[in-house]
Amino acid sequence: MRKIPALLILFFSILNALLAQEPITVKLAPNNIANTTPPQFDGGENGFYKYLVDNIKYPPILIKIKLEGSLDLKFSIDREGLVKDVEITRGFDPDADDEVLRVIRTMPTWIPAKENGEAFDYTHRLTVTFKLTEALIEQSKKPIEIPTPEPTKTENPLVEQPQKDTVLKEDNLNHAPKFPGGTEAMEAYFKKNMKYPKRAIEYGIEGRVVFNLEISAEGKISNIRLFKGLFYECNEEAYYLIKKMPDWIPGRKDGKPVAMQIMVPIAFTLPK
Repeated sequence: MRKIPALLILFFSILNALLAQEPITVKLAPNNIANTTPPQFDGGENGFYKYLVDNIKYPPILIKIKLEGSLDLKFSIDREGLVKDVEITRGFDPDADDEVLRVIRTMPTWIPAKENGEAFDYTHRLTVTFKLTEALIEQSKKPIEIPTPEPTKTENPLVEQPQKDTVLKEDNLNHAPKFPGGTEAMEAYFKKNMKYPKRAIEYGIEGRVVFNLEISAEGKISNIRLFKGLFYECNEEAYYLIKKMPDWIPGRKDGKPVAMQIMVPIAFTLPK
């Protein structure tokens, strides 16, 4: 019987750790330079981590398409304690990369590194991880109801368009449109039908194209607009893949089929 409290303590410790999960986590590489004092952020290493976690925002588009991952970067603290030479060494996603670069470049002044009492330029290496939490996943479940007018004839579907969100709470009577067979079936459709543009292969271009489109109350696709582009020929190929899609299962509001807007990501990964 005495073992029960210990098990309860262990259980609640694990539960608290899960509940305390942060969407952004960061880790500095250790200092391997002998006889030196690395740069000091106000509040120390923990203060640095808190600053990044408080200021780096999970890009909304990555929440909507449920994308998570990590990136590596390096940056230098010069003899005056200023940040310089910020560079991504292993990227994750352009939006995430840009967000991390923004925060790192606007950091306050550090106490510079010292060697034998003399200040010198010091390069830090950092890993930043984006991990979806329950709170963020709940945000991604909110479909977008159609409030916007039809595009005019002069609008180009391959030119990036602004997005206006009108959220709709999702439950059994209210849900977003669905590709027949679900997300896995849609990914299989793209993989089977995609013709990777030759020039994109030659230039080593890969990434993700995101389109905003309307699914009618009958499941028909229309009003296709580029939300986030990559390379023009990739945008064009993604557009034709969407045009050739089968009808969708329409979204519902209060149990009735209605027209809704959704965002569809299409990944271009270079053949190995």
